[in-house]
Order: sequence, then C-alpha cells, then structure tokens
Amino acid sequence: RGAYTGVIAHWLHTREPEKKETTKVKRRRKTTKPKEPEAKQGDYLIGTDENVLVLNRTYANRSNAERAAKMNWERLQRGVASFSLQLAEGRADLYTEMPVKVTGFKQPIDDASWTITTLTHTVNPDSGFTTSIELEVKIDDLNIE
Repeated sequence: RGAYTGVIAHWLHTREPEKKETTKVKRRRKTTKPKEPEAKQGDYLIGTDENVLVLNRTYANRSNAERAAKMNWERLQRGVASFSLQLAEGRADLYTEMPVKVTGFKQPIDDASWTITTLTHTVNPDSGFTTSIELEVKIDDLNIE
C-alpha cells in the first residue's frame, strides 16, 4: 500500500459535440472565442512514475480521471502509517479528525502530525472511564499536482 509512488487514471472522450443550425438575427451578437475541443484521450498521473497504481476503469473525460486519481492517491497516503492507544484515564475533550502530536515514542513518530480516526469512550465498574484512540498520519502537507 505504501509502496506506490503515484496513480494513473485513463480517460477517453467519446461524446462528440453536435452541430446546431444557425439562424440569422438582425441584432448584433457578441463575439466569443471559439471553444477549444477537449483532447479525445489520455492519461492523468498524480505522484511520480516510479511505481504507479493504474486504475483499471476508463473515465469519460479528463476532469473525472483527475478526480479519481486524486481520490485514490489520498486514500493510499492515508493508510501509510497508523497506530492505536488505550488511555488509562478517559479524555472527553477528544474528537475524531482532531490533529494530535504524540511524545515519548521513536523520533519519526514524535515528529509526525497525526489525526484521530476512531475514538471510543468506555465506562465500566472495574477501570472507570477510559478512551481508546486510533491515529493515522495527517496528510495535509500532501503535494498534489
């Protein structure tokens, strides 16, 4: 999952614009620039081309292919690193999607920005109020081009 360096989405534009009949009008029309036709087919790459995930679906146009490639790239990046914690004392102030900084682990873990993905609060007679947290690496610094 973390070994992919990019995503490729294929697209093929098959819909041809239909020609419309022109009618003559006495008033003066605004001149508009002729619309450049979209390319008929192509590939869209996000990330680098070293080890790419190729989406097996062919999309209807470039914008749909671009959107699918970005979505899959972000999904791949989200699952790169995750871990869970069980807090001895519950923390009711925590919520999902909250940015978190951790300390007391290895340096790369402490340096990373994390996001809470799953949060479970538990109350029982033996251990009282506890909180279980699942974290993933925050991908807000992801460079999508």
